[in-house]
Amino acid sequence: MSRALLYLVAAAVTLFGLAAVVSAARLACAVSRSRIRLLAGALLLSYAAALVLRPSVWPLSDLAVLAGAVGGLLLLEGGLQTPPAVVAFLAVAAVVDCVSFSGGFTHLLMERYRTGANDWLLYLSLAIPVQGHAIPIVGIGDLFIGGSAATALLRLGYPPAVVMGTIAAGLMAALAYGIWRGGAPAVPFLAVAVFVLIWRRSVSSVPSRAPGAAVLDNGCRG
Repeated sequence: MSRALLYLVAAAVTLFGLAAVVSAARLACAVSRSRIRLLAGALLLSYAAALVLRPSVWPLSDLAVLAGAVGGLLLLEGGLQTPPAVVAFLAVAAVVDCVSFSGGFTHLLMERYRTGANDWLLYLSLAIPVQGHAIPIVGIGDLFIGGSAATALLRLGYPPAVVMGTIAAGLMAALAYGIWRGGAPAVPFLAVAVFVLIWRRSVSSVPSRAPGAAVLDNGCRG
């Protein structure tokens, strides 16, 4: 498979995963908070069961990854009550992602997957079959973090098209860089994209002062 075709397929899988996680979370938010916790627990338990059983059929493992991402999102998203909270969450997650990718847990998983030592990476990512082999595309952590940020911003009144476009742009940039470089942490790209969105909205929402008001202010001094 050519690099361009791989990017298109991987982009489709990533965008589908993001849309599925955010849509499921938005639907779940219509129920009471206590039921959300129960639902989140059930989803996380189903994902834990998949990690233990490790189904060989890749659609089942992908469904388990989506369930785990939605479960984690439902537990966390309610705590992101303001745009600065979303920025802080993404900033911390970006640092952790960089450390994990450069020499931590993610790096270890990728190395063991490349050498054939184990296939745990397939159960921590959305994967697709390519030429008879399952290829991990986007990690559950990226879907969880990106979905949490998107759901929080939608709840805070940001336009849906802008929010989803921003998160998608961050993921697509990370995906393109990762295919070019042989892998990349996605959360820093998400963090930058969301920071720009929130910064632009905060700047545009600041009311400008009328010229007359400035003259009156100056006249009141001294």
